This record gives sequence, C-alpha cells and structure tokens, in this order.
Amino acid sequence: MNISGLSFNALPPIDLPFRFFICAPLFMIACAFIIFFFGEPLWLSRWHPGMLALTHGFTLGFLTLVMMGALLQLLPVIGGIGIARPRLVATVSHSLYVFGVIALISSFLTANPWLTQSALVLLSLAFIFYLSAVVWVLVKKMSQGDSINAFRLAIAAFIAALVLGVMLLASRGGLTYSFGFVDKHFTDIHAMLGLVGWASLLIIGVSFQVLPMFHVAPNMPQYIRKFLPMSLGLLLLGFAFYGSDFMALIFIAHAIYALSLLYVINQRKRKVPDTSIKYWQLAAISLLVLNVLYFLPDSFYTVSDKPFSLLLPDKTMLLTAIFIYFNLLSVIQAMLLKILPFLSYTHLQQRCLTDFSAMQHIPHMHEFLNKQHGLILYCLHILSGLTLVAVIIKPSLYLALSLLVFVEFTWLLMLMVRCMHLYFSVNQKINLSNNS
Repeated sequence: MNISGLSFNALPPIDLPFRFFICAPLFMIACAFIIFFFGEPLWLSRWHPGMLALTHGFTLGFLTLVMMGALLQLLPVIGGIGIARPRLVATVSHSLYVFGVIALISSFLTANPWLTQSALVLLSLAFIFYLSAVVWVLVKKMSQGDSINAFRLAIAAFIAALVLGVMLLASRGGLTYSFGFVDKHFTDIHAMLGLVGWASLLIIGVSFQVLPMFHVAPNMPQYIRKFLPMSLGLLLLGFAFYGSDFMALIFIAHAIYALSLLYVINQRKRKVPDTSIKYWQLAAISLLVLNVLYFLPDSFYTVSDKPFSLLLPDKTMLLTAIFIYFNLLSVIQAMLLKILPFLSYTHLQQRCLTDFSAMQHIPHMHEFLNKQHGLILYCLHILSGLTLVAVIIKPSLYLALSLLVFVEFTWLLMLMVRCMHLYFSVNQKINLSNNS
C-alpha cells in the first residue's frame, strides 16, 4: 500500500462516515421492493413514477449517500484539511438527507404534494449544510492535486444538478408556477449533471488516488489527470446549452478514461487476486460497451410500435442502466471493499499511538472484510446487473431482478455490519487496555 503524500491527522471520527455507508444498502433493499410491487409496468417508460423512484433510490439513496460519507474521509486524507465541526455537519446533514430521500421516493410513488414539498425542504437543508462545509474546505489553500481539482469540478456540477432538481421539485410540488423551460431537455441536463458531472467526475478523481494507494499501480497518465476532468466539465456545459451534439464526445471521453484505467490496472506491481480490481475492470469494460451501444444506429433499437421486436430495447433506459449499475455502482462497491477495512484499521492504529501495547488487539486488515465474502458480493453484482439488462429487454423477468437486488445488498449490509461490529469490539478492548 502506497500512502506517501497522504495525511491522517485530521480524520473525523469513524462513526460519521459509517452512518452514511450503513444506510446506503437499505435504500437499495427498498428499491428491490419497488421492483417487486410495480412489476412489468415499471419498465414501460423512464417517466413511470416507479421508475423515477427507482432511479433516485439508486442515485441519491445509494451512490450519493456513500460518496458523501467517503468525502468526509477523503478530503482530510488527500487534501490535509478536514471539515470544521464534522460531528455537527455529519449528524445534521445525514438526518435531513435520509428523511429527504425517503420523502422524495415516496412522493414519486404516491404523487402526494406534501411529500414533494417535504422532500424539497429536507434535501435543500441537508445539501446546504453539507456542501457549505465541503466547499469551505475546497476553497481553502490546500493540496492542489489532480484529485482535489476533480472534486471541485464534481461539487460544482453537483450544485448545478441540485439547483435544477430543486426547480423541478418546486414545480412538481406546486410551490411555483412551472418554468417555461422545464422540459425534457431540462430534465436531461439535471440527469447528466448528476450522473456524469457529480458521480463520474468524483469517481475519476478518486481513482487518481485510490489505484496507486491500494493497488500499488502507477499514476494515471498525466494528460488524463490534467485534462480529462476539465474536458468533461466543458462537454457538460456544451450539452446543457447545445443539446445532444455533445453526447457523443462525453461517451468518447469516458472510453479514453476506461482504456487508461485498464492500462494502469494491468501495470500494477502487486498482481494478486483482488475483488476490488475486478470491480474497476468491470466498470472500465462497461464504459467501452456503452460506447458500442451508443454508436449503434437507432434502427437497432426497439420503437414503440414494435413491442415484440427482437431488436434492442429503449436506448436511453438501456444506456442509463448499464452506466449506473455496471460503472457507478461497481466502483462504489470496489471503494467500500477497500475503505471499510482501511478506515477501521487506521482509526484503531491511531488509538494505539499513546499505548503501543494495545496494538496486539488490532486484527489483520483482511479480517475486517473477508476476501471470499467480497468475491461473493462481486458475483452477485454481475448476476443482478445482467438480470437488470434482461428485464429491460423482457420486463416479465422482474421477479428475478427484485430477488437478486435484495440478496446482493442484504449481503453488502451484512458485510458492513460485520466490519463495523469488529471495529467497535476491538475499540472497546483498546479502551480497557488504556484504562488498566
């Protein structure tokens, strides 16, 4: 493990990111029930209320929740400066956010304007509280590394996506008159800023640091680190103002990143079997597959007047599903498999600085998260992802998807609980050792 240039002096208490992480799989389990109860009609359109609830359950309930927790740790480690008053920020923002996402998903399912308005208020307050603390760190004089610069762009895109989301929610909840420009393209901009600007850019920035750190891999090529995040930011601006003409370039930019990612992984010094690496490879391959699917002629895709066509299904839904499940969720799970044991071990190690004899209580890092258990999670992830694609083609398979999503994220939840339980158990032993 390469930790040169990193700082562990400003780490927030470990229970703060833990509370974000532990709630994330619960939302995915809820998504499994949405798939089960809505059945085949859920897959008829991406504008179906159940599909809107499902999409936001994936993106806000899982992806964003994990990334919010991860940023609490990544900023002080990579940049050397932690957020001010982390316990207050984490407690307030986490509580508001979780209830806000629950209200938002419920509002899609019930069309209740009070739930929509509640979601608007709760999520707005949560993000104001959280992002104010994060932005305060990012604008300070801190490490100007490539990861930090990518984080800044990701946060900027996230704020823009949130503003658009708030406007959409306000119109939907009857708090304002509908804006004249709130149309399909307006919604597409919101989605692109959230998926590409926030999630993908943040993951790209994380990869610059995580791959050399955990996998003894070489740094990403300099042209990728210097120019890819900014290029994606500019392409998103082009998409916002000029529409789909820039979509092809966004896909190509991700393909360039995917090829660089595969090259760096192949050049790593420590080529031992590692489930986290498998996830990164899966994410990279999915980006290349997305390019193939995107550049296929539209004639290959099913049109509404041919419901029994043997061609590919709705193009937008297929591409979005693959991007979220095989790319974004894959990387998030890869990060969790590394971050959970690493944080647990590092925090316990920090506890022993005043009493080195207490080091005897700290287990090996792999004991926090068993390798075989991680491999099972990876296999479940591939099965559920392939089933998701199958359901988009043949919606009658929805029961299999519901079951697999439930099993996958219940398993992830169990791995998290096991890791956290071991941490607190060892931490208690260290407390007793220090007090004796």
